[in-house]
Amino acid sequence: MKSFRITLLAALLLTAGAFAWAAKVDKAINIKVGTKTRKYRLYVPNNVKENTALVFCLHGTGGSSDNKQPSFDAIANTEGIIVVYGHGENVKFPFFGNMELPGWNSTGEWSNDCDYLLAVIEDVAKSYTIDRKRIYCCGFSNGGMMTYTVANLLADKFAAFASISGYPINEFHLHHTGCRPVPFLHIHGKSDDFVKYSLVPNIIYNMVARNGANPKPIVTTKTGKYKKSVFEATEGGFPVVYYEIDGMGHNPDTNNTEDGNSAKTMWNFMKQYTLDSPCDTTLKWRPNLEQEGWEPKQHGWTLNSGLTICSFAKEQDTGSNGNANSYPSLQFVKGNYRLTFNAIGEEGKTVNVQLKRLSGKKNIVFKESVEVGNNRAIEFEIPDDWCEFSLSFTKPTSADNIKIEAIEIHSYDPNATGIRNLSSALAPNEEAIYNLSGQHINSMHKGINIINGRKVLVK
Repeated sequence: MKSFRITLLAALLLTAGAFAWAAKVDKAINIKVGTKTRKYRLYVPNNVKENTALVFCLHGTGGSSDNKQPSFDAIANTEGIIVVYGHGENVKFPFFGNMELPGWNSTGEWSNDCDYLLAVIEDVAKSYTIDRKRIYCCGFSNGGMMTYTVANLLADKFAAFASISGYPINEFHLHHTGCRPVPFLHIHGKSDDFVKYSLVPNIIYNMVARNGANPKPIVTTKTGKYKKSVFEATEGGFPVVYYEIDGMGHNPDTNNTEDGNSAKTMWNFMKQYTLDSPCDTTLKWRPNLEQEGWEPKQHGWTLNSGLTICSFAKEQDTGSNGNANSYPSLQFVKGNYRLTFNAIGEEGKTVNVQLKRLSGKKNIVFKESVEVGNNRAIEFEIPDDWCEFSLSFTKPTSADNIKIEAIEIHSYDPNATGIRNLSSALAPNEEAIYNLSGQHINSMHKGINIINGRKVLVK
């Protein structure tokens, strides 16, 4: 009898444990978005927390919300978070001969899918208290491509991003800057010849410059498992993390990360960030060209060639060499921008700076001659919704010895005065220097400087 009671108790404990981990909700939900009825799959664990995080998982081409790719059920059970498995509508994919398949309009531009994601957030919020500063997006394949688009367009709603086996290619080339820098993690299989592993570096380094991250990564290698590259954040930006997975093809998950689970790796990265994580919302591009140990020539830069001191990006290369429309690119959307840089050389010398449009009307945005010195600035306007550009710094004669450093491009409001967006740019105890126009500078100059919000007069 005693043995029976012990066996019964063990069975009851196992049953109770099973119920504890069972989903409170795991079902498909219909939602009206504009004139269309769309759906998503909602997963809410029994131990869901109050004011919890919300993770969106976006499937690949031809998939569905029922596929649960990437799968975050186990993460939800452990962390008490809510998961939404999105369901893409039928999209014509030129790569598949214009076949219509469930997927995402991951063009980098606004689409019905953006409206859909926003509508789902509001639908979930009707029933559960979610922390709107902790909403995250990840995706597999075409869903990973859409994650890049979400990072472009909805960075004011989503705090951090992760993609597995997906990046902007072919008709989904666009990966321009958004409203702020974004924390981003990318996982890709070394054996992926569908969304080609060989082309991922173009995307990663575009994202690194967009975030102003250090282009020389800290690398960790686990033989037979992975190579992990961490492009650390610099002032005002966020890191970019890239995993290259041994033996992995075009798959939605892998066990070959240090966590033994790719979903856990994505979650551990994303959960570090909220929409309150400090950043400089004006930062749009900082290549950190002068970073010691980095080889910019391998990533779209021309250095010290004839009269060219340095230049980035060339004419568009839209797939003629099997590159799937993936190449080094400098992209901006409509708005006002300020280019700043240091031109180091003999006093009185000049440097010619040119920004040329490579898409649409292929004309010169500006071409200016600037005297050598620190904290040089050129303000310009992009009147179009989206363009690609080349940026070049040249010298008048080959005898001139001039070096360009600290290249940055920021957005700015030409109608505003004084200091803008300083508080978001500063981490605790961090010192940053700005002039009265709100432009970040590397050292104090004569006149009034703003240091951590304080006015400092240098005579």
